[in-house]
Amino acid sequence: MRYKKIIVLLAALSLAGSALSEPVDTEYLVDMTSEQVVRLEQRLAELGFFSGNSDSTYDAETRAALESFQQANGLEVTGLADSATLERLESSDAVSRQDYLTRFANAYAQMTALEVGASSNDVLVMQRHLKDYGYFSGEPSGTFDEITRQAVESFQMVNGLPITGVADGATLIRLMADSPITWPAFLTEMSAGEGDTGLNVYVLQSRLGQMGYFAGSRTACFGELTRKAVESFQRDCDLPVTGQADAATWAAIYSRSGTGNGNADVMKFGDAGENVRAVQSRLNALGFFDNAMTGEYGYATETAVRLFQTAANLEATGLLDAETSSRLMADSAPNMLDAGVQQRFAAMLEEADATVRARILEIAKAHIGASFTGEEDDLYPGFSFVQYACVAAGLPVTIPEDLIGMAAQQVQSIDEVGAGDIVAFQSNGDNAVNMVMAIGTGDGMVIGTSESGGWAEPSYMEHMDGATIYRWSGQ
Repeated sequence: MRYKKIIVLLAALSLAGSALSEPVDTEYLVDMTSEQVVRLEQRLAELGFFSGNSDSTYDAETRAALESFQQANGLEVTGLADSATLERLESSDAVSRQDYLTRFANAYAQMTALEVGASSNDVLVMQRHLKDYGYFSGEPSGTFDEITRQAVESFQMVNGLPITGVADGATLIRLMADSPITWPAFLTEMSAGEGDTGLNVYVLQSRLGQMGYFAGSRTACFGELTRKAVESFQRDCDLPVTGQADAATWAAIYSRSGTGNGNADVMKFGDAGENVRAVQSRLNALGFFDNAMTGEYGYATETAVRLFQTAANLEATGLLDAETSSRLMADSAPNMLDAGVQQRFAAMLEEADATVRARILEIAKAHIGASFTGEEDDLYPGFSFVQYACVAAGLPVTIPEDLIGMAAQQVQSIDEVGAGDIVAFQSNGDNAVNMVMAIGTGDGMVIGTSESGGWAEPSYMEHMDGATIYRWSGQ
C-alpha cells in the first residue's frame, strides 16, 4: 500500500513524493487532449509544482503535481483535472508552491510545542486529530497526559518524525495540515505471514524478541519459528491464533512493547546475516547502496544507512534502529533519485564549513588502521574511506563526482593543504587516469587507504610523485 505526502515542509513533509511510481488510472485521462495536458504541465511548472518535461502524457508525475496543487489551493485532492481545478489553475489567485510553503513555514515558527502537563484548547484540537487518525483511544479532554504522549509518539514514529512525545511545530503541521498516514493503515502495511521477507518481518522478530516470544536470529524471513512466536503471542493476548501478524496482532505488539526506539534491537557495524542482506537490498533499491550485498554490516552499509537517515530527516547515526527500519521499509521511503533529496544534499555540500572539516579529520584519525578492503572503487581509490568520514561528519557525499566537484582547487604546494581538506591526487596510469582520494591533516600528510589491503593510514604527500593535487577546503 502506498501513501502520498503532499506538502514539503522543513523536516516533516514531502511534496508529491510517493505517487511517482504508481500506475496511472485511465480515468484521469478523460476529456483531455494532448495539447491540454501540455498546458496543464506548463502551468503547474510555472507555479512550482511540476519539474518534469512537459509532454502530452498524463503520467504519475503529472498526477502527483496536480494533487499537490489541489492540496495547496484548498481543493479536493483527486488527481482529476476537473473544471474547478482547471479554473483555479489558470486564475491569478492560484497559490504557488512557494507561497504555500512560506505560509506553513511561518505557521511552524509561531507554533508552541505541546507536552505532558499542558492543558489548553490547542491540546484538545490535537487530541481530536489524533483520534480521527486512530492514534488516540481516549476522550479528548484538553489535558496532555501520558496516554496523549504515547499517541504522539506513535504518530511521530509512523510519519517519519523524531520520536519525542512532544508535539512540536513539525508534528502539529504534519497532523493538522497534511494527509498523514493513519494508525490502522500503518498496521495493515506492517502485516506479514509465513513465507514473507522484509524489514517488517525483521521489526516483528525484534519486537517479539524483546517480549520473550522469539529467541531465534533476526533474519527478516518469516519462517516456522516466527509463526510459532506469533501464535504464542496471540494466545496470550486472547487474539485469534492464526500465526499471521495481521493488523490486530501488530496493534497488540505495539501496545505491549511501546513505540519508542529505546529498547528496540539495533543493527549496527559488525553484524552479519540475511537480515543485513535484506537491509542492503532495500537500500540498493532506493539508490543509497551500490556495493555487493554481502550480508555484512560494514562501513559501506553504515554509510548508506546514514545517507538514508539524512534523506528521511532522521538522526544520521548509522545504526538501523526500529524507527529507521520502519521508515526504510515503508512505501513512502525517500529515494536517492528524488529531486528533493538531491537538492537538499547539494545544499548541504555547499554549506559545509571549517567545523565540518574539523569533524571529517577527527573521524579520519579515529579510523586509522581500519580496513576498507572490498569497498573501494578501482577508478577512485580511497573514495569509500573519504565518503565514510564525510557522511559521518554530516556531509552527504554520494558518488566520487561529488568529491571531484568539490576538490577543484589545484595545489601548487603541499603546504596549501589544510587540516580536514579533501584531497584528490590525479595520476596517469598505463590505461586510465586514477583519482586517489584522501583527507589532509595540515602537516604535509594525508589519511587515505593503502594500495594493498585497503587499510586507512597516514602518508606523506611528498611521496606522491608525478601526481597533480587538488583540494577542497569548504567555505
